[in-house]
Amino acid sequence: MRPLETVDQADGRYRLLRIMSMKARLCVIFLLLPLLLLTGCASIGPATVSRDRFDYASSITESWKRQTLLNIVKIRYIEPLFFVDVGQIVSGYTLETGVSLGASDGKLNSFVASSINAGVSGKYTDRPTITYTPLTGPTFVRSVMTPISPAHLLFAVQSGVPADMIFKLGVASINGLRNDSATIDGYIRANKKYLRVVELMRRLQLAGAVNIKMIRQKDNQESAFVSFHSATGNTEISLQVKELRELLGLDGTVHSYRLIYGNAPDSNREIAMQTFSVMHMLASLSARVDVPLKDVAEKRASPGIREMPEVLDREGGFLVKSSDTAPQDAYVSVKYRDAWFWIDDKDQISKRAISVIVLILSLADTGSDKPLPLVTIPAQ
Repeated sequence: MRPLETVDQADGRYRLLRIMSMKARLCVIFLLLPLLLLTGCASIGPATVSRDRFDYASSITESWKRQTLLNIVKIRYIEPLFFVDVGQIVSGYTLETGVSLGASDGKLNSFVASSINAGVSGKYTDRPTITYTPLTGPTFVRSVMTPISPAHLLFAVQSGVPADMIFKLGVASINGLRNDSATIDGYIRANKKYLRVVELMRRLQLAGAVNIKMIRQKDNQESAFVSFHSATGNTEISLQVKELRELLGLDGTVHSYRLIYGNAPDSNREIAMQTFSVMHMLASLSARVDVPLKDVAEKRASPGIREMPEVLDREGGFLVKSSDTAPQDAYVSVKYRDAWFWIDDKDQISKRAISVIVLILSLADTGSDKPLPLVTIPAQ
């Protein structure tokens, strides 16, 4: 007959069975853990698309605003213009995970002892590759020094950009009627008829009565044609169109007019627009930078609107403020020569001017024939 087990032996065997069962469960958990990690993090790319597009778009927009403001300020200090474009952005992400598992067991004084060691490690790397392209040579001439295409400006008007802002910033003259020009070299007063044309263009724009289209000619060249009409036959709009035609000396018997670049048209069926370059627009805006008085007195900065007695509209319009300390409520700000230059976030006119300048820079950039640099991202 088999002798009865002692109480201690029975208790030890029970504890051994419990420990082995617990060990088995833990082994299953830790063996499955790497699989779960790899399954849950199989691809981290899709989750970053929305975040990256928003963050990079915001950063590039802010950098263009600051770069534009900086160049406006630099002109007052007779510094050369310089633009750097963001050519390409490639974000590379790496996620590495690891799991370690160890176990040991032994017997001491009739009791089974067991231990399990486990560890989890992870490494996340974000390594973006950003290429910067300085605007030099033909690209600089095309984007900054060449007058903007009249068709591009009117396409912007048709797209909803305020016509008065476009005509005040980007147009030098239309059918011989001259715009004002306030640069560091002097001030030219605008023709009263030109100001009335700008006012009418804005009203017709709001009424949807300004249209531009491209027509391919027999020589395979495209020409822009502008028409003014109201789909509703509104009497007030018809009178405004009639006045605009009279101011520009246009033939009232036709409905569309060819748009050309120049100071004066060859016939009364053409609209001749002489446009500014981006460099000239920045120079005009630089005259309204409120530079420290001591810099003007010491001839470190050129005179501006404040020093021109013939300018009547010193108040209002575009304005860049300056201060010794960083502004608290700025739409955009830059530090230059130990002073802060900034545009008030409540100044809608100045904010729109910066936005239009950035837009016009985009319109002037017709692209480069050179291919973008090839970036190779190693597989991780």
